[in-house]
Amino acid sequence: MSLLPPRTYWRLAFPAALLLIFTAVDPGFISAGNIYALLQAFALLGLVTLGISLTMIAGEFDLSVGAVSAVAGLVLVKTGGSHPVSGIVLALLAGAVIGVANGALTRSLRVSSLVTTLGSMILLNGLAVWLEGGQVLAYDNFDEADLLDRSVGALFSARSLITLGTFVLVGLMLSRTRIGRDIRAAGSHRKAAEMAGSNVSLALYGAFMLSGLLAGLCGALTSISLSTASSRFGGDLVLQAATAAIVGGVTLSGGVGSPIGIAGGVMTLTILNNGLSLIGVPSATIMLVNGALLFVVLISDGRMRLPRWLSGSLGRHRT
Repeated sequence: MSLLPPRTYWRLAFPAALLLIFTAVDPGFISAGNIYALLQAFALLGLVTLGISLTMIAGEFDLSVGAVSAVAGLVLVKTGGSHPVSGIVLALLAGAVIGVANGALTRSLRVSSLVTTLGSMILLNGLAVWLEGGQVLAYDNFDEADLLDRSVGALFSARSLITLGTFVLVGLMLSRTRIGRDIRAAGSHRKAAEMAGSNVSLALYGAFMLSGLLAGLCGALTSISLSTASSRFGGDLVLQAATAAIVGGVTLSGGVGSPIGIAGGVMTLTILNNGLSLIGVPSATIMLVNGALLFVVLISDGRMRLPRWLSGSLGRHRT
């Protein structure tokens, strides 16, 4: 019996095929140093993609993840100078609170999450600019940055291992807990889920809370790693994360998606962008390739049905 849905194997085949292609072009692509770099890039994009994917599985969408990451990074730098752990905790708390607020507004107002998270994104961008005071903030605890990015077994770092561990935990949550099943049910058929006794409100709050928490963790770890924080961090993360989620098998209409497939989508974009950059492809062309890949996946999967969060923003009835 197959342990994974057949479609998930295809999501894992994408990065494997790209790895073989770029290794054939340049054998150095599969060197330990470049694999380490790929996993570092995976750690940056993976946490945000996992968070936004949870809201998509629940039938919603979180536009604010990039702004949450920026605010969390600034909170870390401002509060964790002498005590990094307390700074990380506060950054995570900020992300979780913002996520719960997004979920509460979406659920209580019965409006599209596209609208509520767009509003929170604008507010958070303003908050981030205010927190930085017009300049990039430096984080002087270089020992923590070294500890976070120090090579582990030549291929990994503490940051990439944290990200991989988070994927495992979220996978267990979705498959083995009541709230995980309710998140999936809320995206599959919300009205039927409510009639069957699923706690849809808690599922939505949980999905948005985890989205904010994971974006906050990304912002905090990245600020430690780069030893800086800026309001401009995360500006294009939401687009990259949404693309990686869809490539990884998360449906726009909700209810479908797994952390293993999501990880495959993140690695697909990571390997593709890294490989094209190494062979000298301009950044504008790389963006075009990313967009083309997204359309190919959407068309091949036949998943062009209008998602709930978009239909809600167009004034249709929400169930």
